[in-house]
Amino acid sequence: MTSPRPLTQTVAARIPYANCAPFYALWADAPFAVRNLEPRDLGREAESGGVDLGVMAAGDWFRMKDRFEMLAPMGVACRGPVQSVLLFSRRPASALEGARISVTPATSTSVRLLHLLLDVRRDFHDVQYVRGLEPSQADAMLLIGDQAMRTRKRPPEGFTHVLDMGEDWLEWTGLPFVYALWVVRSALDPEIKSEMRAFLEASLAAGLATMPEVARRTTDPGWSQAETETYLRQFNYRFGPEELAGLERFESLVREHGLLVVD
Repeated sequence: MTSPRPLTQTVAARIPYANCAPFYALWADAPFAVRNLEPRDLGREAESGGVDLGVMAAGDWFRMKDRFEMLAPMGVACRGPVQSVLLFSRRPASALEGARISVTPATSTSVRLLHLLLDVRRDFHDVQYVRGLEPSQADAMLLIGDQAMRTRKRPPEGFTHVLDMGEDWLEWTGLPFVYALWVVRSALDPEIKSEMRAFLEASLAAGLATMPEVARRTTDPGWSQAETETYLRQFNYRFGPEELAGLERFESLVREHGLLVVD
């Protein structure tokens, strides 16, 4: 796809996770500069002015809605088990009161979701959430993305329980969960936004049309092509009323329980 004018002054962030792969089918010819960033780093760079466009963690977007707008109703959403946002633990989730939980440094949305599932849904009051603990120091570990996918096949010794947080959210709310959504800096020229939206739509369409090939190239999680394709097809990349309702419900809970800013 050819852009009417170069957008090289515009910086887009690419989250290098398997679940985002269908969006990037045409990004070798992207009409903007591209940076690879983990979700939490993407939020930090967007806030400091280093990123104009990206599939931003929902938890970050809630606090930056005055500066970023939804580019299109697209992103990463799933109804039920997601297989890559996982809490590995030494005991069942129902017995994690007082637990010390290692939280991956990469997450912005899932750490907020974990607070809601443990502190609010289960009414726990004494859970410790610590970034980046070693497994030996923790009772449970929150992992996301490709790292969670790899760990699911070979969890650390003693971590015999796995809570799929997408599944737990669905059981609690009856709604899909939106992990990230495509946003753009509101101050950009409307014509540039339109060009970026058209490119993103075309790239996603190309990815969805060639899903077996996308899965074949997505090797980082260490899953087979068939496993990866099945995984990718569980996501809703274009949002409908249910995904938007899930996003609204999550934002409402985040604000209600003081989780807009989480370390």
